[in-house]
Amino acid sequence: MSRLFLKPLSNGDIAEMAQADLIERSRQFDEGSLIQQGFNDMGRALRLRNSGTRQKLATDYTMCFDGISSIDDLVAVPYASVFLSESGLLNQAPRNEVYHLFLSEGVKLKPDINLPEDHISFELEFLAVLSERAQVNFMDHDIDRTIHYLTVSKSFIEENVLTWFAAFVDRAARILKTRFYKGLLKATQGYLDLDLDVLRDLYDVLSRGLETRPS
Repeated sequence: MSRLFLKPLSNGDIAEMAQADLIERSRQFDEGSLIQQGFNDMGRALRLRNSGTRQKLATDYTMCFDGISSIDDLVAVPYASVFLSESGLLNQAPRNEVYHLFLSEGVKLKPDINLPEDHISFELEFLAVLSERAQVNFMDHDIDRTIHYLTVSKSFIEENVLTWFAAFVDRAARILKTRFYKGLLKATQGYLDLDLDVLRDLYDVLSRGLETRPS
């Protein structure tokens, strides 16, 4: 999902995703859930792909996520600052907060990336990094560090992503034309909701374990 929001799909990306059979993957989730609907929409859009699919998707991406089109004079570029700051401009306080959170966990963007840190792509990638670290520490039986990464992940979703993502989805859905990208919005919202539920459950289970652990 991080990659899909970062730039338009290449022909190779489209072929890879079509081969992944998102329709079948959607059946792993509860019928009617946002993540199930989203994957199903994306898969069905790619099932109908042809020689013009890449250009059609690239145009939809650019018009919406690069801010070429607008709705009610408002753009749907995927940056927290655009939706959380009074100015509606890039590089406002939400970007600074995300930047410092990244630094606190030893994470920073690659030198060749010249985009603000509060882009949804980087926020999703940060969550992936935290999940990987939580898994590694759990496998190493370091429950304290595992809980740390679960806590950071949970707080990040609650305080830095969900605070603006629904407004972004609402605006973007009115600009986008393709079933694929509308499905991506649903799938990402569904993923965030599901991830937050899982993080809360894992945190509760591991925290109870710590309470009973000998000091």
